[in-house]
Amino acid sequence: MSDITERAARRLLIDYTLEMALSDEDPAQIVGRTVTEDAIWVTDGTELTHDQLIAHAAPARKNVTDVQMRIDDLLVDGQRFAARCCLTSEHRKLGHVVIDWLLMGEVADDGRVRRIYQFGRTA
Repeated sequence: MSDITERAARRLLIDYTLEMALSDEDPAQIVGRTVTEDAIWVTDGTELTHDQLIAHAAPARKNVTDVQMRIDDLLVDGQRFAARCCLTSEHRKLGHVVIDWLLMGEVADDGRVRRIYQFGRTA
């Protein structure tokens, strides 16, 4: 399961980030292939539902002109993972934005993410 977990974590951090912000693909398809229907995603204490994750694409796509996620550390233990990473983006209103993230997650048997708990700090 560790290989599946590592691929799921990298897919979430790199592919999901880019696709949600910059692609023209239906956000529901991106979310559907990345996280489970019953996923719990908590960012800085705020829980997001599956539908809220999908809705998040519209403002991101409106405001973000470039984005990159760098994974600095990724630890995997069975179905669980932890990561330290850095998101860099160009935002129409905020300009150059850098956020350091610490996150922990769990991957379901089908390879999609089931739980995310993340904490961010604007650098």
